[in-house]
Amino acid sequence: MATWALLLLTATASAVATSNRIVGGADASIETYPSIVQVEYLDLSVWSQGCGGNILSPTYVLTAAHCIDWVPMRIRAGSSDRNRGGTVVDVDSYLIHPDYTSLAPQHADIALLRLQSPLVYGPGVQQVPIYAQGTEVPDNSTVVHAGWGHTQVAGLPSPVLQDVTIFTVNYEECFRRYGSALSESMICAGILDVGGKDACQMDSGGPLYYGDVLVGVVSWGYGCGSPRFPGVSIKVSAFTDWIVANVV
Repeated sequence: MATWALLLLTATASAVATSNRIVGGADASIETYPSIVQVEYLDLSVWSQGCGGNILSPTYVLTAAHCIDWVPMRIRAGSSDRNRGGTVVDVDSYLIHPDYTSLAPQHADIALLRLQSPLVYGPGVQQVPIYAQGTEVPDNSTVVHAGWGHTQVAGLPSPVLQDVTIFTVNYEECFRRYGSALSESMICAGILDVGGKDACQMDSGGPLYYGDVLVGVVSWGYGCGSPRFPGVSIKVSAFTDWIVANVV
C-alpha cells in the first residue's frame, strides 16, 4: 500500500507568492522550488533538458503533453544546474490526457510521467500541492514561473534555474487577445501591456506557482515576454480529478 498521498488542497485559493525573481528572471535555488524537475531527452547519445516537470508523488511527475514528443526520457530532480547534479531517474511510462490531440495541441496539454524508481525526498526534492477541481486563482494575483528555458526569444537555455514573478490575467481580457485558441482550462499570466517577463521555450511543462501551490503547467504563447500576449499555462485545477484518478 502506498505511504504517500497527493497534496490536494480543498480550500479556496488564497496563497500569496513571495519570490521576486526564464525571460526577465534571476538565478534561483532548487531548495526554493524543490518540486520542479528537468525532463531530459536522449539525442545523438547526449542527454539534455528540454522541458520542465513537477513532482506529484515519489513516482509521478506532471508535465505538458507536448513534451512527450521525444523518447526515451528521464528526469533530473534536486539540482539548480541544468543537465548536471541531483538525482536522475528514467521514465517508465507516460499518460497523455485523452482530450489532447495533434489537431488542437494547446487544449488539454497535460501529461503524467511514471518513474522507474521512486524519488527520495529531501531539501531539493519535494512533492507539490495542487488545488481541488474547479478552484480558481483570482485575477491579478502574484504568481511565479521557474525553469531552465530560453532567457530571450530565439536565445539559449539558462545553465542555472531561473524564476520570475508575474500576474494572472483576466480570462476575458486574455481571450480578446488570443481568440479561440484560448479555453477556460488555461490560465494566462504576464505583465500586461508591458511584457519583458515570461516563461519561454524549454520551460514547457514547468510550473506556474501561486504561493507554494502548482496552479499552472507552462504550455504556449505568442513569443516570450510579449506586451500584448501573456504566457498561457494549462490550469491544473481543471484536471485535478483526472490527475487524482491516474496517480496510483
